[in-house]
Amino acid sequence: MLAMLLGYSLLCGLVPSVSAAEVPSLSLAAALQRVEARNPEVESAQLAEEIAAIEAQRARLDRYSATVSANGGANAGVTKPWGQDAYAAADTTWGVRATAGLPLYAGGAIRAAIDSADAGAGIARLDGVLTRRALQRAAYTAYWNIKGYELQIAAAQEGLDLTQQALAIIEAKANAGLAAGIDVNRSRVDLYSQQESLVAQRSALYQANQELLRLLHLPGDQLVLTDEAPASAGDSVAAVSEGAGDARPEFQRIDLERARAEAAVRAARSGALPSVVLSASAGVGSAASGLVGATPTYEAADLRPALDASAGLELSWNLFDLRKTHDSVAMAKLAARQVDAAAEGQKASIAADIRKAASALATLRDRAPLVDARVALARDNLQIVQDLYGQGSATILDLFNAQASFREARTQGATLRVDLAIAACDLQWLLGEDPTASGPVK
Repeated sequence: MLAMLLGYSLLCGLVPSVSAAEVPSLSLAAALQRVEARNPEVESAQLAEEIAAIEAQRARLDRYSATVSANGGANAGVTKPWGQDAYAAADTTWGVRATAGLPLYAGGAIRAAIDSADAGAGIARLDGVLTRRALQRAAYTAYWNIKGYELQIAAAQEGLDLTQQALAIIEAKANAGLAAGIDVNRSRVDLYSQQESLVAQRSALYQANQELLRLLHLPGDQLVLTDEAPASAGDSVAAVSEGAGDARPEFQRIDLERARAEAAVRAARSGALPSVVLSASAGVGSAASGLVGATPTYEAADLRPALDASAGLELSWNLFDLRKTHDSVAMAKLAARQVDAAAEGQKASIAADIRKAASALATLRDRAPLVDARVALARDNLQIVQDLYGQGSATILDLFNAQASFREARTQGATLRVDLAIAACDLQWLLGEDPTASGPVK
């Protein structure tokens, strides 16, 4: 007994004590809002979305070409021809030029690049939504796991209290010579085992709190969760209708993946088509050179600016790489078919998950009244057997069996309440709806 108390004290010593005012108090809805607002995975997804938006903008701008360049230079040197006198020469150049290009036709490559970039931006946005949904699911699962440990601890504590009452009866009978000492020892061993289990459950509760605190990026070691797991089964589960889950962002992502694959096919086909580009160029500059000597022929006035401008059409058509284009188109079409196949598989998986979640929730709700009745009967049976044992009309084994049956039923009841809460949230989540839409849990 002393060892158990020391172990429990050690566990409590690992958990820093804080005042009630410092302990965060959260409802399920508040926890889900916070996990979306504070988790670094959400920030990373938002940055990826911004990068994709810039890429989509660049796809529109890259079809135009516009450059402005400037150059200038000067050099001087000495030249010595064979058999002649050496002479010095210098030259200077400068210029500024602006060049612009506008594609008139590119075989659909430009439109395909823009459509692909737009689809990529949409996919990045939906990836952010999916990241938030994944964190949301992790948060409500962690939330209800904590409540589950709390319920299991309450159930274990009730069983422990009843075991202590039974031990007092057994000790009284042993002192009166009506029970064997082995019965007292066996009951104490059972009590220590329950105390050890309670210590382990409190340790698991602490770890579950840490997981939720990590998801929510909250400081400290403790949380107060205000929502309670449902005490009753609630309403029956409606049948899953055809098209349930169409609100899932995965379906929108599938459409964008398909659009990007189709754009890749069009981009590959453009390799076999000509392109026409209208270009214009204008510049100002000059160049001067001459001999340097007693009477130089190189004067600064020679560097007066001269303006020139030009415009024209450029047609290009690669007719000798059609095999490569054919292979590129074939691979792009296969990739598009691969997207379609993956999309069908994902749709079937989502539909199956929704049906399984609805069936699981319905099963739990059907079990709930049976488990509640079992807990009530097990509690009554334990009290009856305990009274009979005190009167000498029941054996110690009858008492141990009644205690074990009550603890099992009580734990099962606590587990079922949490399973109901998680199953209700799972169904709403799988349908693409707010997990708290299953209604406030009472």
